[in-house]
Formats: sequence, C-alpha cells, structure tokens
Amino acid sequence: MGSRSGEGWASAVASFRSCPTAFLSHGAGDTFVAELLQELRGERLGEQIKISMLTLLLEYPTLLCPDAKAGQEVAASLLSLFGQLGPSSKQQAYLRCQLLYAMATVLVATDSFAESCQAAHEYFSLLLQLVSDLNDCRGGATERPVRVAACECLRELESCYPGLLSQRLAVLRSLQHQETSPAHQSYTLLYGLALRNAILRLARRGGLGTLGELLESKEGLVWEATRELGDLSVATLEQLALLPSPGDVKDLKAVVSSLLDSSYLLSSVAQSHLLWQLAQAVSVVRTQSPAIFKAQLVRLFGTAGVTLQHAILQLKGLFTDSLFTAEDEAFLLRRLVGLAQHPALPAPVKLFHLDCLLHFPENRPLGSATEDEGLPVLLTPRTTSGLFPGLFQDQGTVLARLNLLCLVCVESEGPTAERAVGYLLEHVLTLGGLVARGGGPEATRLFFRAAFLFTRYFGSREQPMAELTQCLLGLYRQNCALAPNLIDLLDEAWKFPEEGGWAGGLAQALQGLVVGVPLQEEDLAWHLKVLARLAKEKDVPQGSTMQFLRRLVASGRLGGWRSGQVLLSVCRNLMQLRPLPAPAHLADLLQAVSLSHLDVDVRDRARFYYTLLANLSGEKLGAVLAPGGAVKARTLSSSIVADSQSFVASLTVHPVQPAPLRLQRVGASGNRPEQAPHPEQDVEGYCQWLLEPRAPSQLSLTYQLVHMGPSSPPYDLLLCVVLRFMCSDRHYEPVPELCVPCLSAARPPRTLTLTLQPRCPYPTQLDVFALYTTQEGLTRSSQLEPLEVAFPDLFMPLAVPSWSLEKRRRLFGALWQRLHPDSSEAGAESLTTWPVAPQSLPSLVCDHFSRYVLAEQSGSYEIGMALPPQYHILLRVQSVGEAACVGIRTDNWRLLPSLNSYLQSLVEAN
Repeated sequence: MGSRSGEGWASAVASFRSCPTAFLSHGAGDTFVAELLQELRGERLGEQIKISMLTLLLEYPTLLCPDAKAGQEVAASLLSLFGQLGPSSKQQAYLRCQLLYAMATVLVATDSFAESCQAAHEYFSLLLQLVSDLNDCRGGATERPVRVAACECLRELESCYPGLLSQRLAVLRSLQHQETSPAHQSYTLLYGLALRNAILRLARRGGLGTLGELLESKEGLVWEATRELGDLSVATLEQLALLPSPGDVKDLKAVVSSLLDSSYLLSSVAQSHLLWQLAQAVSVVRTQSPAIFKAQLVRLFGTAGVTLQHAILQLKGLFTDSLFTAEDEAFLLRRLVGLAQHPALPAPVKLFHLDCLLHFPENRPLGSATEDEGLPVLLTPRTTSGLFPGLFQDQGTVLARLNLLCLVCVESEGPTAERAVGYLLEHVLTLGGLVARGGGPEATRLFFRAAFLFTRYFGSREQPMAELTQCLLGLYRQNCALAPNLIDLLDEAWKFPEEGGWAGGLAQALQGLVVGVPLQEEDLAWHLKVLARLAKEKDVPQGSTMQFLRRLVASGRLGGWRSGQVLLSVCRNLMQLRPLPAPAHLADLLQAVSLSHLDVDVRDRARFYYTLLANLSGEKLGAVLAPGGAVKARTLSSSIVADSQSFVASLTVHPVQPAPLRLQRVGASGNRPEQAPHPEQDVEGYCQWLLEPRAPSQLSLTYQLVHMGPSSPPYDLLLCVVLRFMCSDRHYEPVPELCVPCLSAARPPRTLTLTLQPRCPYPTQLDVFALYTTQEGLTRSSQLEPLEVAFPDLFMPLAVPSWSLEKRRRLFGALWQRLHPDSSEAGAESLTTWPVAPQSLPSLVCDHFSRYVLAEQSGSYEIGMALPPQYHILLRVQSVGEAACVGIRTDNWRLLPSLNSYLQSLVEAN
C-alpha cells in the first residue's frame, strides 16, 4: 500500500481540518485511521508531524471513531504505541503526553470507558503507574510533563464520571502529600476534585459507608460512576445534606485545612478551582462550619487577581452570612467599585467587576432570587459617583456604567439620585450631539443603545423623556437615514409595557414630523419606512398618514421600485388594522397607484391589494394578509374541498409496496474507452497523453425496466414513470432522473442507460424511487430494489491504438515505470497472490480481464485498466510454481483495498 511522506501527512491533516466530513467521504474514511495509527508506530515521520496527527483524535474523536468498538480498538493501539516509546528526549515526552490525552478523549467521547472495556482497565493502570513516580525518582525531570499529563487525564475522567476515584482517596491523598516537585499542583487539583465528588456522591446516594471510611479508602475504581448522571449543579447542592460523626468531621477538617494552608503555592487559577471544590464539599457537610475558609478570606481580600476575586464571590454566594459579616460585605463592595474604575486595569477586567456589582450575592437580598440583575442595598449614588460614563471610554464601558448607574438611580431616592439622573440624561444627549455632528456609525450605535437603556429605566418620567424625544426628532430631521435606528428603538421600547406610553408619544411625534416635511424623492423611502412601522400600531392615529399618502400620490413623485414597495407595505399594514381606517380613501389610493406608478410590479401589486380590499370582508382580509398566520378553513372554500374527496386524492402521492416495476441489469459493464490518439504516436507521447488531466470520464450501466405488477387495472399500465436515484455515499455526483412515458405489462421491457459520474472510483449502492401515474389518475410512489455498482463495473479498457504486440508490451513497461512509487506520478504499489495452477490461470484471466490485456506470453499477462473519473490500474500476472503472483501499480493508493478484495474474490469464486 502506498504511504505518505511527511509533507503528504501535513497536507492530509490540513485537508481534514478544512472539512472533516468531506475528507472522510471521499474514500479516506475506511483506511485513514488505520494509516494514521500505522504511521505513528513508524519512524519515518518527525515528532511534530505525529503530534499534529494526534490532535485530529483530540478534536474529532467521534468522526474518526464512530462507535464504541472503534474507540476501544484505537485506544488499545495507542496504548501499545505508548509502551513502545520509552523515556527519551523532551520532545518525545510531549508526544507521550499527547498520546495520554488522545486515549482519554477517545475512550470518553465514544462511551468506551466502562468496566467491560479491557483498554479502559489498562489505560487506568498506566495512569496510576505514571502518577506513582513521585518527585521524578524513576523517570527524572524529563518525565515530569508525562506525570502532569497523567494527573490531568485522571482529573478529566473524574470530571466526566463523578465519583470514579471515590474509593481511592487515601492513595490520592498520600501521593499529593508526598509530591514536592512543581507537579504538586496537578496532584492537589486531582485530589480536591476526587474529594468533592466523593462527598457529594455519599450525600446523594447514602448507605455507601461513613465519611471516615471514605477518606481512608484504598480500593479500586467505582465503575458504577460511568453509568450515572454527570456533575451536580450548585442548585442541587442545597438539597444535599451529610451529617457525619464528630470524629469524621474532625478528619475532614484536617484534610481541608491542610489543602487550604498549602494553596498559596498554587497558581491563581488553580487556587480558584481548589477553593470552589472544597467549598462545595464543606457546604454538604452541615456539621462543618464554613469558618474554616476565614483565614483564606483575609489573604484573598488583598489580591487583585480576577480569578481569585471570582473565587471570593463564589464563596459568598454559597455561604452568605455564614462566612461573611456585614463589614466583610461592605469592604468587598467598596473594593469592587474601586477596581471597576482603576486606571491601571484593562477594560475587560473593569467590565468584569461592573458585572460582579450587578450580580453581587448579598447576605440578605431584598429582591427576587430569579432576577437577572439587581443591586446591593449598600450601593448608592454617592458610592458609585466615580463610575459615571465619559465620552472618551470604549462603548462597552460606557454602556455597562450607564446600565449600572441607571439601576442605582432607580432604586435610590432623594436629591442625589435626581441629580444623578440629570447627569445621565446630559450624557445621553451629548452622545446624540456627537451623532448630529457626523460622529459616524460607531457613535450612532452607541447613542441609540444608550438611549434605549435610559428609556428602559426612566421611560415613565415626563421631563427627561421629553428632552430625549426632542433630541431624537432633531436627529431624524437632520438625517433621515437614521430611520432604521429609530424603528429599532421603538420596537425594543414597545416590548416593555412600562415604557409603552413614551414609545407611543415618540411615535406620534415622529409621525407628525414625517407628514409635515416637504416631499423630497431622496428621503421618501425613509419616511415611508417609518410610516409603515407606525401603521402596525392600532393606538397610533392614522389620519395624518392617509393625508400624507394622498398628497404623495397627487404629486406624482412616487419614486422607483423600492419606494413603491415601501409605499405598498404602508397600505398593507393599514389594511390589517381593525377597524380599517378610511377604507374608501385607501381604495382610491391603491387604485391611483395601480394606474400611475412607473413600475409594473408595483402597479400589479397595488391592483391586487385593491381587489382584496374591494371584495373581502375585514376578517378574511386580515387572514389573507397575515404574515405566516393560520388561514381559517372557510376562507379556502372548505365546503368545496369537503365535498370532493377525489380532489384530495388527486393531490396525494400514494405509496405502493411491493413495487409493480423493477430495474434488471443487462449484461456486464459496457464502458467504452476514450478515443485513442493517432497510431503513429510514439510510446512516451502516448503515456504522457494518457496520464495528463482531462475531463472526467463517466460510467454507463444498462438496465431493463421490467413490469412486475399485476396485469389487471390499475397497475397494468403505468404512465409518466420517473425514476429517482439516491447514492448511499458521496463518492458520486447526483444521478439524473430517468423518465419513461409508459410501461405496460403487455409490452417488452424498456432498456435504459444509467450514467454515473464518480468522484472516486468506489463500489456503491443506489436507492431507487419510482413516481408514476395509474389509469385512474392517481399518483403513486414505490421504492425499488437497490442497484449495486460493483468494483469491476468501474473498469474501462485503455484507449490504446492498434499497435503491434511488441509496441503494446513497451507501452505497458513505460506505464509501469511511470506509476512507480518513487516516480513523479507518485504512484502506489502492492502485491498479492492467487493460489491458481498454471493450467487454470489462462481461463481465469480470460474470463475476467480479456478486454484489458495489453500483452501476454507464456505464463505472464500485462493488464491495464482505466477507472473514472481519471485513474489507472496496472496488473502484472506471472505464474510462479503452483501459484500466480499479481503485481499492482496505480495512481490512486485508495483503490488498493477494494482492488485486493476483488482479486481475492475471483480465486474464491473459482
């Protein structure tokens, strides 16, 4: 079988990443994983290439291992490969790490990690063996990354199957306590997670022993965890309770205290993980006070790390006043406010602290626990005075601060809150001034988002909302292209009932502005868009809109197709209102548009609306114009449909099984070769012509459409037969339909030619569906037996001129050299044998390859075949003793598995 070079594998990995499903569907799916594993065992490729190949198993495990059996086989192969790689260089240690990650990924992703899986047992034993090499005693410092990777893999397994290591806590504790190298962090995180999951599992299931026995356990894996549900949520923790004995609580306290005392040695992220795991474990043990974390709070209150700040808030949300006093809460709030405006911190970190203020877990919250955002009671306009937004801040900071300050002002009272509202309104109006001075799309988006936030909180206050309304009207008067922004603002405001009053006032003011401006064709489309949106609201009077439309039609300046479509959308929305505003004037308006508009499409649509308005009642008119709405049955003449069952039947496709027709293969493959070049051409020129790129060849198969149904009506005559083909894979282009005018039981079968366009020359199966009409006028469908396209059906003779035997033998030799694996054509080579006696070999070759033999002599045959779309196969058959040796060369190595199976099947058949 042909093999790729290092560059070939790099190209294959890149192709796989670009489109994995397409890569596997083009013939590589059956052999790709096997080749990948084989190359990983070899020594031809460098470590970097092998690592990039392993990342495919990490990123696409279910694509490469579609079922549990495949996952177990791949994991077993990777285990064997890991055993071959002994401790060596740092680069090879990294490769071994990737192997450990790949094994865990494959076993978990394919649901293969179970008690019945031998590879899972061996993999777990390997991980334990690796993590037992404490302080680099056996493997040295170069093996430390492998031990860390083993810890991470055990932690991943414990995360996927909580409680898996719950009966080995004493072993994990001993390893964590003895490890003093930089790998200590991985051992600590592994033990913390296992301890947390074990305690939660004990509290959830009960009857599994005591807490003390759990802490001292040294047994094997808990395989039941692989069949249970996943991790517990924080909400579920409140429903769990564990009441151990005082002695067990003392042991737990000693373990937790030891982990907390040494946690300062860990990184910030690792500390946050460990604190959260231990906090969840302690929260379940109701007899253990959370005051055990108090010493850590004193240390963490002085840090500015984001992860540790988040850990503090997690502890506060879990334990509230059991751990945090009122003074602690006030200090934490002041610290968050200070960090949210600290000039040395980047913008994303300050936004994080602002979000922490919006979701601050109070000791005794006054609001509902289901609210998305709520402020602590201690947060007032005075304490947040430094958080007012500025003009030179980024959009995210401005909007986040504005949202926070609006909440503060809404929940506060007094003159300080009123002054703060004035400051916020002034800031929003200033942003509007930037838009008026041509601030660009960024300034426009910022202003309208800020305006929406302000209206969301203060929409019921008349004075500030009146100023904001005047600002919005002034902006639209200056630039009508802001119509989509205003429409979007109105849509969002109407979603909240409390701001509906202000939105209605803005809508009427905007309507008055639009109908009062002079008619200008360049702004007409924007004005009509605004009126079309306002026409949907029944609470907005539409009299002025109708006057504007009549004035527009009378002026004759209706614009082009786009303006005409928007004008008709205004009319459509008006037609859907109940009661209908001025139906007579609206009908006159539509009639005038249908007669005077320059665009024929607009005229036709206006005429259609006029017809509907003049002939349908209000209820039917609303049902017809409703976008995607359900139309009542009586609006579709249900009485006629109900009285005509034949009409319903004629619109239905009736399935029929078994099918009354069948496709029957006629003869063997009759594929013809291409037009050969001139006979006087030399051998080298012909080889170059044969292997050069050209239009893909097609595959033609002949079938007879045979009538198989009863010879009596209605199936004795099938009319308008349409055969549709669906390929079972993606190796072929879509197959065109075949149509037969009629198929009768009294007439001979019809001969049909099915033309296939292979993308890759692989065997396939075609599902066939027939659609036809019987004599009573009903349309019926049937699924026919699938059509098998075998591998020999793809063979085509080479287009060889009428040359002599000697010249054909030279031709075969030249092609054989060109398809050598080391040649420029990058061919592939293989070898197989036939256990065929010399006297039986000629008949075997004649029966199956007579059309493809280029040259022969005593006991030797040289065979050449072409396969669509443009591939070639050469066979050199030689009789050796009581067997025949078949040499194979091809320009597509993916054909070798199918070709070898076909060649062996010939011998088995004989």
